[in-house]
Amino acid sequence: MTSNSNSVTFQAVLDELSTNSKSFPASYLNRFSDISRDDLALLKSIWPNIKPKRRLSLVEDLIKFNENNTIVCFDDVALFFLKDDDFRIRSGAIRLLRESEDPRVIEPLISLVEHDKQFLVRAAAAGGLGAFVLLGELDKISPEKLAHIERVLLARITGTDDDLVRRSALEAMGYSSRKEMERLITDAFEETDPDWIASALVAMGRSASEEWEMHILRSLFHPDMVVRIEAIRAAGALSLNRAVEPMLEMLDGTEPNKEVRFAAIWSLSEIGGEKANAALESMLDNALTDEEAEFIEDAIDNAGSDSGSLGLGFLDLNDLGNTSSRFTDQDDEDDLEYNDDEDFLDEFDDEADYDEDYSSTGQ
Repeated sequence: MTSNSNSVTFQAVLDELSTNSKSFPASYLNRFSDISRDDLALLKSIWPNIKPKRRLSLVEDLIKFNENNTIVCFDDVALFFLKDDDFRIRSGAIRLLRESEDPRVIEPLISLVEHDKQFLVRAAAAGGLGAFVLLGELDKISPEKLAHIERVLLARITGTDDDLVRRSALEAMGYSSRKEMERLITDAFEETDPDWIASALVAMGRSASEEWEMHILRSLFHPDMVVRIEAIRAAGALSLNRAVEPMLEMLDGTEPNKEVRFAAIWSLSEIGGEKANAALESMLDNALTDEEAEFIEDAIDNAGSDSGSLGLGFLDLNDLGNTSSRFTDQDDEDDLEYNDDEDFLDEFDDEADYDEDYSSTGQ
């Protein structure tokens, strides 16, 4: 696939992109990875002439391609997409940058957090800064850059922005060792809104601190499913041994929800130990479906690896959604129609919260 696509000029790739009467060849997607300066200039020059729906479909397919390929890098095209007029493309660009460690990404994300008119983009950008908070804690970016990111995110958490933005900022700051985070996480956990509790649990799992153990353990059987899932994930991220028994109770066949079961299976693999590992082996023999059996096999492999906590991404606020290719005929359609932010928010919530690869990094 790569050799055939590389034999075609990039101008020919862009000509295919500009043609709305047929599907864009999937084999050309890799040409947007590590794009040269000249090819990026060509893309920028023709981009305004591409129909909005075609542009969005390209971004969605690049996201899917990126999730299934570990050796591609779309940082340069994603940085360009961040300036698009369509907020869905800007949100998708942030998702393309989720694995980036490039310091060039920091200021554009900060600008979106502070100035973008769409709260979904502000939320996505705040979430995208979480990776750089972690890099700062690991001394992989300068203290000055880390301090700037933290000031921006703290201002969102304590400010009056939409709750989705504030919660996303809280989750991103979960990686931070700043003293005020203990109070902010506690305040969020004590809210009556399950969404805030779930975000507090995300931050707890990212904190690398077992001080949150009791909060997490008592949330494992919360009536809200998303809260339960985030408690399970946090227990796995912090390798809480006391969570093994409650999770085994969930997996004894009485928990019908697939997302909860899969979260518990993966967290057991992260916690590890003789009891958790033996339970995974037993569950493999008694898996409810072929899909669950395959997932348990992946969890067993993870338990035997040295990769550490890989995360699950069930409640990822900066996730545009893992949509399939939609390069279709568009004779009469110039754009996807969203009546207002709520239409896209439905997609943002329903498709993005639960479709991420369970073994993805960065959570």
